[in-house]
Amino acid sequence: MLCIFLAGCSATRVVYNQLDWVFTWYLSDFFTLDDEQEDWLDAAVERNIEWHRRNQLPAYAQLLREIERGVSSGDMTLDSLEHHYTNFIVLWDEFVVQVTPDVAAFFLTLSQAQVEEFIANLEESNQELWEEYAGKTPEERKKSRQDGGIKAFDRIFGSLSSEQEDLVRSYQSSLHDVSLEWMASRRQWQQDFRALALERPPEPEFSNRLTDLLLDPNGKDSLQHRQLVDENRRIIMTMVIALSEELTDKQRKRFSKRAKKISRNLEILSGQKI
Repeated sequence: MLCIFLAGCSATRVVYNQLDWVFTWYLSDFFTLDDEQEDWLDAAVERNIEWHRRNQLPAYAQLLREIERGVSSGDMTLDSLEHHYTNFIVLWDEFVVQVTPDVAAFFLTLSQAQVEEFIANLEESNQELWEEYAGKTPEERKKSRQDGGIKAFDRIFGSLSSEQEDLVRSYQSSLHDVSLEWMASRRQWQQDFRALALERPPEPEFSNRLTDLLLDPNGKDSLQHRQLVDENRRIIMTMVIALSEELTDKQRKRFSKRAKKISRNLEILSGQKI
């Protein structure tokens, strides 16, 4: 939902209507596909985006409207934010279940060389992510989190006051640094995926195991790492509630206007002309 805000209201419909091209272009960086595979992928991406458009955009619009009402009224609580987060996860899991058969069918068309190419490109992406987001000292990472949080909230609510910025920095500084564990988890998932893609068990075993990987990508994380991630999520949600209580009327109106406009755009995209 935050990504929708950061994309900008005016661009919501334009960006969504180009997702089939964007996804195909993005995936082309990871694979060298033949013409038949490219045609199959184009059709599968278009088919699943259309499913998402019809079946999930109305729910996202409703979710955003509920968040807007909570922020505008000042009644947003930690429990209500947890509820919204849970609803988002449910929608995401539904999407994963929907696309998994096509994802499985696509990967079953790949040669061993294409699978190895994909994994190699993922590792290159790992290196880039590490250098950009994590390959720094702990203090530099903390400052990056603080600056990133302030910048995101600036775009959502308008410029934060110095007091609001201090609030964000305070909460961000209490987040656990799980950068090393995050990258290790990412690589573990990629290793498990590579093993599955090369093993190529018959259907429905392949799809079932792929679904497990996609629905629980952190399944092999240590209990300690999971606990730290859960604590970080709780800290972030508490920060959002604390900041929402300090918003000015101008900031609330800005958020309300943008949220309502994006909700309306999502409804239009879904075909619900209310």
